[in-house]
Amino acid sequence: MQHKITDTEHIVVLEKGEEVIHTLTQYCKDNAIENAYFRGIGAVDKLECGYYELGEKQYHFTIYDQMLEVVSMTGNVMLKDGEPFVHVHGVFTDTTNNAFGGHIKEMRVGVTLEIILTPLTSHTDRQLDDDIGLFLINCGK
Repeated sequence: MQHKITDTEHIVVLEKGEEVIHTLTQYCKDNAIENAYFRGIGAVDKLECGYYELGEKQYHFTIYDQMLEVVSMTGNVMLKDGEPFVHVHGVFTDTTNNAFGGHIKEMRVGVTLEIILTPLTSHTDRQLDDDIGLFLINCGK
């Protein structure tokens, strides 16, 4: 990983073979980033992507073990149980430019992944919503 910190953002470049969620989580821990949003582009060679089935309160994931273009990756970082929690969604294309996307459980960089991460000054966390079955952002109702 390479990175550069500007006045307001972190430029984070992940390299071939790096696990994205793990690396971003560790980067946030190392740089005391509790809340942030980010966006990125690049290519991955392994992806676990899916959707949440509300009726079952369960994610359903598909594993893609192939080179995919990351057309758009967006996400946020909020505290969960006192630690930075990275939440990522993405849109991908295959070798025939067919697009698909969803919630990302994990992905591995296949070429490079260029991320612009913007820290927030908030101290917001995620709390379990029993009706939904997920840890949602808690803005203090």
